Amino acid sequence: MKFFPFCAAAALSIAGFTFEVVAAPPASTGQDTATEFFRHLKSGQKVTVVVYGTSLTHGGAWAPAMKEWFDTRSPGNVTFINSGGPGQNSDWGVQNLKAKVLDHQPDLVLIEFSFNDAHDKFKMPLERGEANLDKMVRAIQAQNAGTCIVLQIMNANWDAPNGSGSAAHRPQLEAFNENYRRYAREHGVILLDHYQAWNRLKSANPKQFQAFVPDGTHPNKEGSLAITWPAIKAWLEGAGVARRPSPFTE
Repeated sequence: MKFFPFCAAAALSIAGFTFEVVAAPPASTGQDTATEFFRHLKSGQKVTVVVYGTSLTHGGAWAPAMKEWFDTRSPGNVTFINSGGPGQNSDWGVQNLKAKVLDHQPDLVLIEFSFNDAHDKFKMPLERGEANLDKMVRAIQAQNAGTCIVLQIMNANWDAPNGSGSAAHRPQLEAFNENYRRYAREHGVILLDHYQAWNRLKSANPKQFQAFVPDGTHPNKEGSLAITWPAIKAWLEGAGVARRPSPFTE
């Protein structure tokens, strides 16, 4: 399956979830890879989807929900691979990109590492986090310029009594998240920014937020399916029709 390089610009906010395609490259770079990916999916061609990131990808309930979405709409045509690395950051992401992503020759890749890039145990400079992201995106595009790449910014966190000080150990989380926002703006990459919906819930209904993220770091199944998955699903379905808000996002 072959695509043409990405070229589209739009910003969308649906049902309280923010995702965007911004600052597109010149039109000469070719057709919108997302449009091409879904066109091929709809036509029944074989495609490979890889989700890549931290434990928020490896263990997130949104990932099986995404696989089920593909299996339901195009049964037998989608190879879905979860290449998340629990406890890992973008240094690991760069080092393992070939085995975890490139060797699968993906047509769609979702990437998230900002949450763990922010952990103070890694002592990662902001600049290296952004450089690592660029290395991963460029390597994927070098293999196949038409691969659809989606960046993700994950959930907010807190210092749960039974947790390990998730917020205390990530004092620069918002700054590392901003790496992804800035990169999306400057390079025309799709961005799913779940953090905004999670942060609104944290402010508006802290009790519910804490119930959804009981250890301060990882959303439980209920929380992942209530907050993270609907934004991904809306994007998968084209994000063209307004949907009723989740009761947990306002």
